[in-house]
This record gives sequence, structure tokens and C-alpha cells, in this order.
Amino acid sequence: MLSSSTWNAWNVVINRYRCCFSVVSRALFHSTTMTTTYDAQAREDRLRQEAESWDVRTSQQTATLRDIPILDVTDFLQHDGNDDAHKKSLAEQLGIACETVGFFALVGHGIDVSLQKRLMKVMKEFFDQDEDVKRDLLMDRPECSLKGVGYLPLYNRKLPTRSDPNANESYIVKRAHDISWDDNPWPTSSSSKEFRKTVQEYGQAMEDLARRLLPLFAIALDVREDFFEEAFREPFYRLRLTHYPPNHGGKLGILPHVDTSFLTILAQSQEGLVIFDERCGDWTRVPVVNDALVVNVGELLRQWTNDRFKSVKHYAANDSTTGTEASPRYSAPFFFNANADYVMTCIPTCCDEENNNPPKYPPVSYRSSQAAVQGE
Repeated sequence: MLSSSTWNAWNVVINRYRCCFSVVSRALFHSTTMTTTYDAQAREDRLRQEAESWDVRTSQQTATLRDIPILDVTDFLQHDGNDDAHKKSLAEQLGIACETVGFFALVGHGIDVSLQKRLMKVMKEFFDQDEDVKRDLLMDRPECSLKGVGYLPLYNRKLPTRSDPNANESYIVKRAHDISWDDNPWPTSSSSKEFRKTVQEYGQAMEDLARRLLPLFAIALDVREDFFEEAFREPFYRLRLTHYPPNHGGKLGILPHVDTSFLTILAQSQEGLVIFDERCGDWTRVPVVNDALVVNVGELLRQWTNDRFKSVKHYAANDSTTGTEASPRYSAPFFFNANADYVMTCIPTCCDEENNNPPKYPPVSYRSSQAAVQGE
């Protein structure tokens, strides 16, 4: 865990470099008064228009490890959160990160290194297959009743939907109270049993970890520790396995966007994540923190907190090299959400009618949000 002096310094940096860009962008793109109904299509159209206006060619800086909020949850997880003082300290750190940059590196998360290595191994084996084999699992095939799952080929324009193509190929599965593992399309090759076993094991491990982090988010938002328990009793989540081939003529691996989730937990084989740092107004390449997962706020959590937490703008650029050779990048973002039918109403501590901070968003469930409009 970072020392108190380090976090005091972090606060100084935050206050010094918080720039006017975030104020201007909020004024331009986010409503300050709540509409009576949630128009998911209009919301998606506005987010897409906003994202396509971001100029990623502006100055890009490379962050150092000192610039990255790092949350060490080793003791919290090992002792089941029984140390109240330590838990409060972690929640404060999490709150600072979510309110200022919208992401943090998570260490001490307890996800077995061997499981992460096995996941990267089966991902590589899957994407190394012939294209026609992978296309047997193509997303949104007419014969597949479950939408938003399966294979997305290289240069797809979906998730996120953009005018330019995404220079990645992906395989996506999802789970919910009414969606089982069996409902997802799975490869049928001789090695498919190991692939499915590893993907399911990793998905379950991510769900368990995300659930255990929820009390920290609640405490950071000044509500009771079990505030999110009902909403996440039967969560909805998606796991996206992604292969970014070496740089394709300068095309981005995935176009700029904000995640639609409550939160996202990212595992990656190497660096490539670029975020917009609201503190200084620059696109910033995020270095890989040893043994860390990257956690970021999604749109639904930002709306649930009435813009108190930031949903970080980001994209992926695969221009990394190993020695003199360009190398592929693999990532596995886990998109975690409340039960798809749970209606999220502004968190009480995040709005105050008397002090000119009314709820900006009408109540909404995941199933009725812009995420569903995207085809997730």
C-alpha cells in the first residue's frame, strides 16, 4: 500500500494539475439537469459523436509508475476486510483515483499468476487458428440466439461502433442470471476443452474479485458497506479476449471510447493502453505495473454517482516491440455490471437538490442503457 506521504503528494499533484479541460468537456457533453426518461439510443449517439471528436493526435505523454494510482489490496483480501481503519484508507485512495482519473492499478488482487498465464496461452492458440475456423463462431450469426458474443474479426467496426475500423480481433462471452456458460458459442477443436475450462475459470475468478471490491466503492461513496450487495446479487458480466496484431499502418487497436460498464478489470500481456488524463489534458500511455490488473470506471458507475466518479476515455495502440520486432498484444478486459434488470437510481450521497446538485440522469438498468443499444 502507498504511504500516507505518497498519497498526500498525489493530492497535491491532483490539485495543481486539474485542468479546465474537464470542466469544459462536462459543460459541453454532459447534461446538468435530469431528463424524465432514459433515451438509450440518444445517449449512445451522443457518446459516439463525442468520442469521434477526441483528437488522439494531440501530445501524448508516457506516465511513470509515480503517476499511476496503485491500490494494494493484499491485506484487505487476506483478512476479509476486517480491519476497518485499513479498509477506510483503501477506500479513500480508491475514491481519489476514481474522482480524478477514473482508473487505478490493482495489486495484491489474489488472481493466480498461473491462471493468467494459462489464459494468455489459450488466447494465443485460439487467435492463431485459421480465419475460417474462427469465423464459425462469428458474432451475431442468425443461428445464434444469444447476441453480442462470439468472434469479432480484424478491422471490425463494432464494440465500439466507429467510422474507422478497430485493428483487433476478439472473442467475447458473457454471463448473467439468465445466461449460462452453455449459452455462449465455443470452439470445437481438439484443444477447445482446455480453452473453455480456462476462460470459465478466469471469468469466475474475476467475478469473485469484483464482488469483493464492492465494499471499497461503497465506503468511498459514503454509503453503507453493503450498499451494492442487492444490485450485484446476480451480476451481468462480459469477458473479452482480444488480440492486437503488430501495428497495422498506424491504425488504432481499438478506437477511443469509454466503457459502458460499472467497472472494468483489465489483464494485458504488455503495454498499449492510452488514457486521457483529466488532470493535465493529455493522452497518456499507461505503463504496465508488475503483477497488477488495471481497474477503470465505466459509464454506468459514472452516471450512478452523478458524475462524481469519472469514466476514463481510452484507446489501445499496439506499437510495442520485443527487441527489434513488433510484437502482438493480448488483453482480457472483464466488464462487470449489476444485474441486467436492476434499476440504478442516483446514489443518495452523490446528489443534493438543496445545494444545486440534483440527479443528472433518470433511473436506468443495464438492459435499458446505451450498452444494450451497442449490441453488448
